[in-house]
Amino acid sequence: MDLIMERTRGMTLSDREKADLRTEDFSRKAKGFCLKLLDDPGRSDEILSPLDQEPTEDRNMMLTLIWRHMVEDLPTDKQVFSYIDLLEKLPQSGSLAKDLKELRAALNAALKAGSAARHKALTRERKKLESAGISGSAVIPKLPGNSAADADFPAIVARFRDRLLTAQP
Repeated sequence: MDLIMERTRGMTLSDREKADLRTEDFSRKAKGFCLKLLDDPGRSDEILSPLDQEPTEDRNMMLTLIWRHMVEDLPTDKQVFSYIDLLEKLPQSGSLAKDLKELRAALNAALKAGSAARHKALTRERKKLESAGISGSAVIPKLPGNSAADADFPAIVARFRDRLLTAQP
């Protein structure tokens, strides 16, 4: 043990290594905040309130990392709407409110287009079943699971993810 202590005496971390460790620590904390926010979105103000006691530089860094983690983890399905709601509650959303509103509108338009396509497919399948002699109010045609809206979501989310990360406050 003395040999180890003697050989490591005078060894310290460089400023760059210290900064990297600090950033890594903040990143882990930010991921924890993201998980808490996703678990209970209604308490977002309460969850983020401990950041108010942090020094301004640390608080800004933490909020930036929370934003980055939330945007990078945007899902490509209908769950994305809950993420958008949470992003709108973060302090950085003020300058990016227009982008978040556009994202929500684009996703809603994809859902609406997908709904119309689903209705057409449903009608077409009902007619096929009727021609085969299967009809009635209890007949519900089985449609493929992938709708047009689901196919559009990944592209829309990817486009806005890039915008939200590059325009990050």
